[in-house]
Amino acid sequence: MTILLNDVNEKRIGILEYRSDRFINDVIARLQGMPVEFLSLSAERVPIHRDYRVVIDRLSFSYPFLKEVLKNLALNGTYVINNPFTATATNKLVDTNVGNRLGLPFPRTIILPDKEVIEELKETVSPPDLARVVEEIKLPCILKPFDGYAWQDVYVINALSELENLYQALSSRYVLIVQQLIRYKEYFRVFCIGKRDVLFIKWTPKPFSMGHYQYCDQSLIGGAYDNLVTLTIKLNEVLDLDVNVVEWCLDEAGKWWIIDAFNEVPEVIPEALPPEYYAWIVDKFSACVRDKFNSEQKNRILFIS
Repeated sequence: MTILLNDVNEKRIGILEYRSDRFINDVIARLQGMPVEFLSLSAERVPIHRDYRVVIDRLSFSYPFLKEVLKNLALNGTYVINNPFTATATNKLVDTNVGNRLGLPFPRTIILPDKEVIEELKETVSPPDLARVVEEIKLPCILKPFDGYAWQDVYVINALSELENLYQALSSRYVLIVQQLIRYKEYFRVFCIGKRDVLFIKWTPKPFSMGHYQYCDQSLIGGAYDNLVTLTIKLNEVLDLDVNVVEWCLDEAGKWWIIDAFNEVPEVIPEALPPEYYAWIVDKFSACVRDKFNSEQKNRILFIS
């Protein structure tokens, strides 16, 4: 449901999402009585000024025009969920670097140059010594795009020859990373909303959106729960993310690892989640929007001090 306004000067909540999306419509229903509308954009005069106190952004990750509009809105006082500057600046490498500075456990990671930069900057960038990479990371290992999404083009490498062949096949399309393989016995997707509310959901990771959620027995987490909650909140505070999913796993030796620290637009599909968990996400997300609407907060422009 969209609430239309007559007073254009009244502060509003803007929605940037497909109008048919079930999750966002459930959130709007929880914002009953508040001035909510879907955004309508065209050619925008810069600096961009709109009467939005808050914008919920779940589309700009795919559209540079939308991302630039939101950055301009944020610079002029609109609070955007999630911070458009963080979303532009972060990726799996930045997440790993920031996480290591916070003492978070990430797998060993090496970035590989793509073919284009090697060919055009021969005096500056050399082809990678993949044998050395394997020696440092160890086999088996993971090869994936540095800015990948939804486990697409993620490969388990068991031999140097596999790494060489896949690097040749993929490096014209991607900047790739090689990462230590963590053999996990338990895997969780952890929703963090408002930098304060944390929900662990057991997860079976698979590519092409084939992964699935299960109810989380907290005994699987044991005595590590409070520390994992603290670390998850700390990470989201540093990244200035109001809505994020952090992927934690427990390895066969009993050590906890972060596999993915950043999910700008967590997919929230009612049919895919246990009902209690879906209701929790809608409730906490709506509460976060209300809090920002009733505050004077602004997005941080830089998230590393």
